[in-house]
Amino acid sequence: MHRLLLFQADFVNWGAEHGWWLAAAGASMVCWIFTGKQLTNELQKRRLALLMSLIPVAIWASVSIQLLQAPPPLRLDLILPFHICYFLNLLLPFMLWRKSYFLFEISYFMVMAGCIQALLTPDIPQSFPHPFNIRYFFVHIGLAQSILYAVFVYGFRPTWRSFGKAFLWSNIYFVFVAGINLLLGTNFMYLCQKPPTPTLLDLFGEWPWYILGGELLAVVLFTVVLLPFLRITRPAPEQRRTGIS
Repeated sequence: MHRLLLFQADFVNWGAEHGWWLAAAGASMVCWIFTGKQLTNELQKRRLALLMSLIPVAIWASVSIQLLQAPPPLRLDLILPFHICYFLNLLLPFMLWRKSYFLFEISYFMVMAGCIQALLTPDIPQSFPHPFNIRYFFVHIGLAQSILYAVFVYGFRPTWRSFGKAFLWSNIYFVFVAGINLLLGTNFMYLCQKPPTPTLLDLFGEWPWYILGGELLAVVLFTVVLLPFLRITRPAPEQRRTGIS
């Protein structure tokens, strides 16, 4: 692992490696969802979902543990799970196992609007087989397929009420992370400085304007990912019964 951490090769957006990762993401999602839909026992569906969601958790944890043992300086921003994708990575196994509709409502928009964008415009300078590269793609692929598993296997659907909950809780989380950044001198959620690689935040200039632009962008993207479900006005009875409120 320590030798791999020293591996240096630049990742190229929309290069061959990026294409292979996206193809692997599509194949993985289809396989997990297809398998889940073939199961008729609810407990089996939940066990499969838990196994699926724990794989990226295990990879994230193994890389973080190795970083704790790496030579100084200690990079807290590479170890602690306060970037929203790494935080959701730890949360979604609980959501899938409990079939929590409340957690689905919050995480659906963050994953489909944010993490899908992260797969299309990766903020990862290292190429495969660097551990950061593997962790990044396994986590983001795992997030997307966990949400899609909840949609296609559990039958969960987001609503306009879900939109409001997701926007509220995402901003509460941003305030919490801003406090973490102030305390530790980190840049979680890129609240102190924009990502080093090109993203949509570049459209809004420098700090603090790109944060305000990010809020507007969130509203637009949250609306876009809700479009397939606009006919749904409230959760199905099963979602209300199994969800945590």
